[in-house]
Amino acid sequence: MNYQKTIIERATDIDFENVKKYIKQFELDDRNLIKQQFLVAKQKEKLVGFGRILKHNGCDEFCSLGVIEAKRCQGIARQLIEHRIKISTQPIYMVCIIPEYFMKLGFIIVKDYPKEMQLKLDYCTSVLVVPENYVVLHYPKK
Repeated sequence: MNYQKTIIERATDIDFENVKKYIKQFELDDRNLIKQQFLVAKQKEKLVGFGRILKHNGCDEFCSLGVIEAKRCQGIARQLIEHRIKISTQPIYMVCIIPEYFMKLGFIIVKDYPKEMQLKLDYCTSVLVVPENYVVLHYPKK
């Protein structure tokens, strides 16, 4: 397969409008969205993926990570995650339903986590209901 070069950058106003549409379509956390929270992945100046980081008191939360369906399995999510890891300033946590994917990138499942992550877990299990189980992951910064 011929993969295109992917650029990771901060979301523009136009990107942010598209990100909001994809968040709705992918049924991701759409609460209190702010453009400055997002990085986007682009190929040939077209949005192909996005990821959000929420700054909490004492931790960074990765969330609302999505890749356009036609561009999945090309390493775009991995690039977004690795970029976020590099620029994060606090311990990194996330709530997800596909821990196996993130564990390959160095995340570990944890049972003890900040209260903000418990609130996110509660939100996901009550509002973003899916058949899979949600877990909290932590990235142990090296």
